[in-house]
Amino acid sequence: MRGIVFKKICFLPLFISMLFMSACNNDENSEDDTITLSFANELPGSHPWGQSAEEFKKIVEEESDGNLKIVIHNGGSLGSSGYEILEGTGLGTIDIGIASTPVSQILPKFELFSLPYLFKNREEAWEVLDGETGSKIVEDLEKQNLKHMAYWEDGYRQVTNNIRQIHAPEDFESLRIRVPESTLRMDTFEALGSSPLPMSFSEVFTALQQGTIDGQENPLSVIENSSFYDVQEYLTITNHVYSPATLFINNEVWEDLTPEHQEILIKGAEAGRDLNRRLNEEQDQTVIEKLKERGMDVYTLSEEEMEDFQEVTLPVYEKLMEDLGGNSREIIDSILKRD
Repeated sequence: MRGIVFKKICFLPLFISMLFMSACNNDENSEDDTITLSFANELPGSHPWGQSAEEFKKIVEEESDGNLKIVIHNGGSLGSSGYEILEGTGLGTIDIGIASTPVSQILPKFELFSLPYLFKNREEAWEVLDGETGSKIVEDLEKQNLKHMAYWEDGYRQVTNNIRQIHAPEDFESLRIRVPESTLRMDTFEALGSSPLPMSFSEVFTALQQGTIDGQENPLSVIENSSFYDVQEYLTITNHVYSPATLFINNEVWEDLTPEHQEILIKGAEAGRDLNRRLNEEQDQTVIEKLKERGMDVYTLSEEEMEDFQEVTLPVYEKLMEDLGGNSREIIDSILKRD
């Protein structure tokens, strides 16, 4: 399938740096019985992921009486993209990481969650993710030496650009929109009429500033925390994709832990998940007001307008089901038929 392969890219300077940090952690662990685990996050500490990582750390360290120590690395210091964090964790140079859309690069079925307008609301998404369907989607992560611990979230994605406000699919015509490295996301924005450009998240602000791209799509929390309001004029609330994220741990590290420590990590992961979801939900409206104050022109699609976007993007459903094969059609149908 185009674009969905686990590319063994060599990030030599990053790899050496992470090996050094891993060695330091091993030295620290050897001094006493404390197990030190690194936690990599590509976003700033002020983002809900960063705040929820602190909650995860607090729970894990308290419940283990300090026997487990979590060292958080925000802002892409251990990996400038979700893919780099996935790769580093699989290799063992990172212990724990979080990623959303890039997971589909190593786990094609994860792409199902990027289908436009798949979930009616957050509650429906959470029920699917935390249930049997969500578990089945991520079970093959272990083939990449990764163990899924809990579904966190990136949230509903919105569109910003510098050319025009978007009211209808035709307003996307000729817009150069940055998207994550996801075949489905590219197909979605091509269906809308734009010119999607896959790009690492760390490059987006500069590309917007220099006019290399016209716009991008991300959850509101990312738009605010990344200061995209400084380089973007228009924000359209499209809710075109609900993006879950997976919190994962190196599988060898996981298997070396005692069952008690594993249970504590899951407890911390679920506490972080709950905080992450609550923060995103609470902040969505307040962030919109903040972005207006920063000078952004904000427009929310009406239900009727959103239906036009849904209709235009329907062909990507069939294409993805053909590309993935297996039981993908059954999974999608089970989600869409929910009350």
